[in-house]
Amino acid sequence: RHYVVPFAYRTLFPERFKTHLSHDVVVLCVNCQMVADQFRQKRMDEIEDSYRRYEREPRVIVDQNLLKVRNKALALLKWRAKLPADKILEYEAILRDHLKLSDSSTEITSEQLQQATKIVYRKDNPNYVPGPEIIVKSLKGDEQNISAFVRGWRQHFLETMHPRFLPIGWSIDSPVTCGSDW
Repeated sequence: RHYVVPFAYRTLFPERFKTHLSHDVVVLCVNCQMVADQFRQKRMDEIEDSYRRYEREPRVIVDQNLLKVRNKALALLKWRAKLPADKILEYEAILRDHLKLSDSSTEITSEQLQQATKIVYRKDNPNYVPGPEIIVKSLKGDEQNISAFVRGWRQHFLETMHPRFLPIGWSIDSPVTCGSDW
């Protein structure tokens, strides 16, 4: 089954647009499904990029200090024997600071190094808004905007996949909601 209008968008539509979903679900062979998915993802990325021009919130926030601690611990664990002495001292100082070890003579254990390599340095960004939400919100629940959006996806499907066997009655201009005539 292939969703001509990506499911990520359709699920965010107002209820009246979800009831006519079966028109935009078509059966494809496995190879065609893979090709269609690639075309779909490319178009989704293009649409999302055009809407994200001014909003560049990353999905994940990287804590550079924690990443630095993790990388230094990893270097000490894996390549201590090959590192120059001054680098070892520098990396250990960074780790001591993170571990709050005030005495520079205190040895950093391999367990502490192992633990430091497992630091979670990426966090989900609470301000990130997924692309489908931005795009569907931009349609403002307006029937004409949503209808044009759906028809655009139908047109994209025809242009990229050149299907030879569509269900009888399938058309770009088929109604987008039940009970609508356009």
